[in-house]
Amino acid sequence: MSTHTTAEHTTAEHEHGENCGHEAVQHDDHVDYLHDGHRHALHGDHYDEH
Repeated sequence: MSTHTTAEHTTAEHEHGENCGHEAVQHDDHVDYLHDGHRHALHGDHYDEH
């Protein structure tokens, strides 16, 4: 069974993107963002920890 861990913030609280101030890292077919020592990946209305 697969589980995933969500980040402490949602897209309503902070939206990662081109000018969000966090480093973007290409990861397979999506982009992760480095945030406080974690890699966040968009998943619906929240971010997953990678």
